[in-house]
Formats: sequence, C-alpha cells, structure tokens
Amino acid sequence: MNKDIFNVNPSAKLVAWIQGENLGPKELVAFGARGTIKRGDPYTLYREALESGDINNTINKILNVTIGSGHIDVLDQATYTFVFSDIPRLATLFLVSPPYLSHLQQSMRYVEPYGVYLPPELNRENEIRQAMIEGINLYYKLVELGAPKEDARFILPLYTVTNIQTTGNVREYTHLYLMARDNGVPPICRELVSMAINQIDKELTMDREANYNRMRYFPAPNLFNLEDHLSSLIERYGESNVTLLSYNHPIDIDENMLKKAIKYGDESYLGVLKHISYTFLLRMSIVTYHQAVRQRTWQHHVESIYKALDRLDYITPPSIIKLGLHGKFREYVEKLYKLYHTWRETYPTNILIGIVSHAHTVYDLVKIDGWNYIGALPLRRCLRAQWEIRQLMSEVSRLISRVNPKLGKYSLPTCRTLGVCYEKRPCEHVDKLLAMEPIIK
Repeated sequence: MNKDIFNVNPSAKLVAWIQGENLGPKELVAFGARGTIKRGDPYTLYREALESGDINNTINKILNVTIGSGHIDVLDQATYTFVFSDIPRLATLFLVSPPYLSHLQQSMRYVEPYGVYLPPELNRENEIRQAMIEGINLYYKLVELGAPKEDARFILPLYTVTNIQTTGNVREYTHLYLMARDNGVPPICRELVSMAINQIDKELTMDREANYNRMRYFPAPNLFNLEDHLSSLIERYGESNVTLLSYNHPIDIDENMLKKAIKYGDESYLGVLKHISYTFLLRMSIVTYHQAVRQRTWQHHVESIYKALDRLDYITPPSIIKLGLHGKFREYVEKLYKLYHTWRETYPTNILIGIVSHAHTVYDLVKIDGWNYIGALPLRRCLRAQWEIRQLMSEVSRLISRVNPKLGKYSLPTCRTLGVCYEKRPCEHVDKLLAMEPIIK
C-alpha cells in the first residue's frame, strides 16, 4: 500500500425515496397530516388541493402548522435511502447511532481495507500519513501470516474507509442532523449528514423550532459525546467485561408457555417478555461496539470515546496471540495511541480521533429484555458469530440464568433449542450439534 490509499472522496448519494404515482415525500406527509383532521382520505384531499391551483401554498401551510406544532411523527411517512461511499468507519459509528435508521454495511469480516480518509489538516502531516499506510500494510501482513480478516481488522485506524446503505424516515434524519451539531462529533460526520439532509425535501427538514427540539426524539447513544455519565460505574465495576447491574421481573416465567412461544412464535407471550429487563455494563472493543449498537432493540448508552482514550486499554484477538503476532499488534496499536495524544497539542481531538485503532475498548450501558434474550442472543451466541460478541453474550446469558433460571438455556442457538440451523454456510460443528436432542421438542 502507498499514498494512493488516501485518494478517496466520501459521498452521500440519494438513491431511493417513497414516491407514489402522483405524491412525493412532502405530499405524503402534508396530506397524510391533513387526513387526520378532515373527513376525506389523504389522496382525495391531495386531488382537491391540486384542482384548487394553489397546492404548494397549501402544502407549506399544512407543514408549518403540523411540524411547527411539534407533531413530528408525520415525518415518519417520508422515507429516503442513501448510499454513503468511501466514508471512514468512524462516520458509520456515528450514522448507526439512532435506533430507527436501518443500515446495510460493508463488513470487514470479509472485505479487505482499500483506503483511508484523512481530514485536510492531517493529510498534510507526513508522520500521520505514514502511520496510516503502516496500518494497512500490517493488516495484510497479519492476514498473510494466518490471522482471520475479522481479527486483523482490529488494528485498522478508524479513518479506514467503508460503504454503507442507510434507509430511514425524515424524523430520524432530522435527529441525526441535530446530533451531528454536538460538540465532539468529527467534522466528516457533520459533512456527510449535511450532504444527506440537503438532498431531502427542504420543506420537510427546515427549522420550525419544535422539530429541532431534542426532547422530541428518542435519545440515541453517541460515541463522540464530550460528556461522561458512566465514570462512576466504570470505576466501580470496570474490572469485569460483563457486569449485571440490575434486573426487573414483573412477571414469573411460565416455562411451558415460553417453549410454545419459541417453537410456534406466540407473539402474545413474546410481547410479555419485553417487560422483563436486565441492565449490563459491558466492556468491548470498538469493533464489537459497532456490532452491538446495531442491535436496535437493545438500549445503549456508550462511554465517550474521548474519555475512553484517557486509558490505554485494548483488545488483542486470541488468534493474533496464538500466531505469535501480538508483539507487532501491540506495537502498532500503542503507536497510534501515542500519536493521538502527541498531536492533541496541535489539532482538536474530534479530528485526531480517527487515527486510533478499532482495538481500543469502550464501556456500553446496555438494557436487554426477555424477548431479546430468546430472540437476539441466539444469533450472537451462534458459532458463526464474531468471537468477542459471542463471548460477551455467553457471559450475559450465564448471569441472567443465575437470577432467572427459567429463561436460562433458551438463549442458545436454534441448532440446540429447536434442532435446526438456518445458516446457509453453517459452522463446522453443525452435524454434531443437530445430532443432539433439541431442548424444545
């Protein structure tokens, strides 16, 4: 790898949006809103406004009154899909924060790194450029020596580029835009969100005061927040990777009903399980946090990455240790860490943050409910899942089993609970696992 890796151009391209035969996004929002207070259905009301010859004025009036009054749920009716290309992984850590956006991201468990984004300020610094080149070259060296790609990626800087497709409604894009204005958010994140917002109908995203009130939005975790609200918990429990802080059991588990719900998809009982909850403090690499935060049915509050980098703490994958490559791994991760702290005297931390590696740890305060326990944990405990999140979720399961034994074994993958594997590329142990008697018959 050489200087060509910096020849990247981050972009946000609008590729799709809800569009009816005649109604576009703003028409869907405006006349959907009008239909809540008028006898006619939204399409009939749209046709009447069209025939009146002053439809644009009508749309603006409806939007000003509705959105300006704080009824921002109408913005859920307008959905847009963007493709973000050649953007740093750091930016995707920000994009995936709001739980009501949906993403399909290029996985570095499979795709090798091909570029690095550097802000103009850092691109002038030869020491930083050379460190980025060294990281990409080290990745390929680790893979060449036998390290799995999913483990070699731990050493990559957060400015390593990737692609992601994002779909969501205007309410959540507005939320993302408001989050991007917070202190601590890297400039490239703000630029990309602004690129996206500028391609959405301006009538839907303009500042009408109430829609820019953060209290209107479901709070999202922000890795780049400058405020720290977890320090006391980390100080008390931080020596453990997984700590069960509290739990709530408002109902007693009926194990027969639980088995029936798992086997036949009894949604009425599955819904009850959402009211059983467990709150954990989890220590994980940035690699694994990126996966965990995309589990949108968990509730997260993540430690500020800037606070996390006050300590030198990172994860070394077991395969790197087994291959005897941990010396090279440690040397490079700590080199980037020292560069970050050295150059803080010259550049703001929200610009420098992208030069550190994915291996560093953060703490995540996570609430997992009973439905997630039997619905999401089995996917994370599958032998095809990434090893770190698999280890974390196995320990989560062990601790929940201690306080709620009736849930216990039902977080195992479906090969054990139901005797079936849905993976098209199953693990090497699939035959042995399927030969065992399933837990639910």
